[in-house]
Amino acid sequence: MPPDSVEVHLGAGEAAFRLTTSVFDDHDLKSSLGVSAFPAGFPQAAEVSFDVEWSGILEQQHIRNEDMNFEGDFLHTGSTIRWSAMDLSSGFQFTSEGPNPARALYGVIGHERNGVFFE
Repeated sequence: MPPDSVEVHLGAGEAAFRLTTSVFDDHDLKSSLGVSAFPAGFPQAAEVSFDVEWSGILEQQHIRNEDMNFEGDFLHTGSTIRWSAMDLSSGFQFTSEGPNPARALYGVIGHERNGVFFE
């Protein structure tokens, strides 16, 4: 993942993840998982785009668990996502509905320390 696809301003309770990348359209889940053979003509070149934003601090929490060597500061925020995919061979495109903060179930951003970085 390119470093410039992520932007974080933790003090302001804001973050964004934006990425467009090439993938393969495997046609269906079974062929993607190797449960069945690819249909004729698949896989095909495709492109996916993600645009995720977190903002608006709703709650803050500090968690420390010494037994698990884990500590972090986390912000419960609002969040939105827009997602799209396009099969480059056929031109078929799917785009999610527009971002709607009212439909978000839960969004969290934070900073954690664990393992050898715990202490």
